[in-house]
Parts: sequence; structure tokens; C-alpha cells
Amino acid sequence: MVFETTRLIVRIPTTKDEDVDLYFQLWNDPRVMENVGFPKGLMKRREDIIAQLARIHPSEFDRTLIVINKDNNKPIGECKLGSANEEDVAHTDVKLLPTFWGKGYGIEIKQALVDYLFNHTDCIAIHASPNKSNIASQKMQEKVGGKRISEGTYQFPEHMRSYTKPVELYIYRLDRTDWEKKLKFED
Repeated sequence: MVFETTRLIVRIPTTKDEDVDLYFQLWNDPRVMENVGFPKGLMKRREDIIAQLARIHPSEFDRTLIVINKDNNKPIGECKLGSANEEDVAHTDVKLLPTFWGKGYGIEIKQALVDYLFNHTDCIAIHASPNKSNIASQKMQEKVGGKRISEGTYQFPEHMRSYTKPVELYIYRLDRTDWEKKLKFED
């Protein structure tokens, strides 16, 4: 286990069927993946997912992590803790199966990702880049204290453009100092 919240457990994925099934559903669902530029989903085969999950990765950073519902011990999505870049800024990501949208899980995961990064790394800020059309993700960023600082468009490399689309996005930033002030205010 990497961390847990009130309702969720976040852990490193395995090549077990339950984890592979989650990624197969999540990554191939156009409703989820259109927000990150894959309007038909990733079109991943189970074999590809197993091979990807089997690669040894030394830590919980810079990889997808499985999100488990504590009530029934079933996977509901994935999240990511990014390592800090050369400017000491980390990046997070959350993806949930559509059946779990609108239940507050995204905010719960995002808050735990923020807390984990600020408690376990020296990063000075956290960025997220939700699709401009993904209002729920934008609200999630704002709920944990993120502020919209810019916008842009992500263009996929030429060899991927036949099955992707450019992503119009906002950049949200949460500074460590703001997070620390929020913690003091809550105490």
C-alpha cells in the first residue's frame, strides 16, 4: 500500500487479473480517455497491459497506481504521483471508471496525492493539467487549493496523430506555502 484515505486504498499495481481488468476497462473507455487526447480509448490489448505492468519500477513515483474501494476491495481507477522536475514541481493525475464519477472520489484521491507529495518529497508545487472541457477535473483542482495559472494545447507527436486529438488544457498549480497555510488554518 502506498497510502489510504477514508474510503480508498492506493497501491502499486500487479499483473493479477483484477488489476489488468481495471486498466483494460479504464484505458479503453473513450469517456475516460477522450479527456487526455484518445477519443477512441488507448485500444490496449490485455497482453500489452500485462507487459507494461510487469516492468519493474523502483518506487511509487512516475507510474500509475491502483485505487481500491475499501468497502468491497474492488479497483475503481488509477492515480499518479509525479516526481519533481528540475523546477521542483511535481505532477498528479487521477482517472476513475465512469461508474464512480460524481461521488467525491476524485477530490479524495487528489487531496491524498497532494498531502503525500508535500509530506514525502521536497517539491515546492504541484501541477495538474485538466482538459478545458473536463469541468469536474477543474473543480477537483480548485477544491484542493489549486489555482489556474495558464492554458495551452498538448500536441501529440506526428506518428500518433491518426488516433489522437490535441488536448486543450488548463494548468493548475498548488504551492507548498499555500498548502501549509491551509493546514495551519484547519488546525
